[in-house]
Amino acid sequence: MNSKIHNHSKEGAALLVVLGVLLILPLIVMSIAFDAKLEAQLISYKRNKLKAEMLAYSGIEYAKAILAQQSEVSELEVKELGQEDRDGFMQMALYAQRGLSASSTIQQGTGTFTITIESAESGRNVNLLTSDQWMDIFEMANVPSTQWEELIDCLTDWIDDDDLHELNGAESDDAFYEEQGYPVKNSQLDSVEELLLIKGWTPEILYGNGSDGIYGIADLLTVWGDGRVNINTAPTNTLLSFPEYEEWQLEDIMLARAGLDGEEGTLDDGIQSLNEVSADTTNFKLESDYIKVISVGESFKTKYQVTAVFLLGSEEATVLYWNEGPVN
Repeated sequence: MNSKIHNHSKEGAALLVVLGVLLILPLIVMSIAFDAKLEAQLISYKRNKLKAEMLAYSGIEYAKAILAQQSEVSELEVKELGQEDRDGFMQMALYAQRGLSASSTIQQGTGTFTITIESAESGRNVNLLTSDQWMDIFEMANVPSTQWEELIDCLTDWIDDDDLHELNGAESDDAFYEEQGYPVKNSQLDSVEELLLIKGWTPEILYGNGSDGIYGIADLLTVWGDGRVNINTAPTNTLLSFPEYEEWQLEDIMLARAGLDGEEGTLDDGIQSLNEVSADTTNFKLESDYIKVISVGESFKTKYQVTAVFLLGSEEATVLYWNEGPVN
């Protein structure tokens, strides 16, 4: 009797073990399948990221070829090409010559790269603005006038090469910089975003704050060029930051940018002479020496972007700025 009970106990335990294995086995299989799928997705992502990266680099090289052509291309030459210029290569070279913005998407196998070529001198150069010009910008952006003098003096102390304090400024010995753990630069800014490192300059001033009515000034600014703004590509707000321009006067500039046919995206686009719009040559220009190129490579919805600034030269454009990374 006892042996029978013992045998039944063994059979019951074995059955429990088998049932346990049967329950666990699908989980193990599912885990292996999940890991395999995840690994395949990671490999696919890395492959597409690498392809998107290479496409973005290709876009930069394509843009460099356009910039190499821009000094020689003519409107007549582009007209004669007609449909042969299918991807807009020569038209983009013509636009680059005039300081106009242009974009193009090129198919490469299963991927694409999209390049945008534009003037890097469409804003006011933060390193060259005078106090009066800063005040015009602050007034337009609705920055409280009580902050103007401190902002200007702190910027001056950041840029100048001495340790002498402006009346409302701050040098490296100021409590603000000691708390932040870095000294003033004593050199020109390399990016507009660098303003955020300076005492008094807040994200609200650069990018706006709806609750306080500050509109933000980052889009009006640049660090490239000789201080003159390319009137062919300057945004409306940048033009309005000049006291000589009112909103009603901008219509003439926009019409002149569209050329004689009045249509944007055609070969006669761009203001041909500053006299057309009575623009001051000390504040404005038509051609740009500094060109910004944005190249976005895409492979199966995975994107990679390269942003570069080139200085045009007699032989080859020189890279002055480079930033790259995946696009979320």
